[in-house]
Amino acid sequence: MGNEKEGWADDVNRDNNVNWKNDDNDLNQYKEPADKWNAIQEEYISRYPELDTEDLYYESGGFEGVLEKISEIRGKSVDEIRTEIENW
Repeated sequence: MGNEKEGWADDVNRDNNVNWKNDDNDLNQYKEPADKWNAIQEEYISRYPELDTEDLYYESGGFEGVLEKISEIRGKSVDEIRTEIENW
């Protein structure tokens, strides 16, 4: 993806992402949606092309801000987006 900006959700580069797991069966191990997001974000973005990687920066709102931006773009509530990520 080539995005070199700091603040990207724990770096898209999987080598630097301590939460990244290669086995899809491990996705249910995450206790927080933000941790799971780090593992599924590339697949999620590819499924919803209306999302721009710029929308998914962690900023002052942290992960909650990412959820709010996704919910705005997709026309769903923050809770719906959070649940979708948790159940991915």
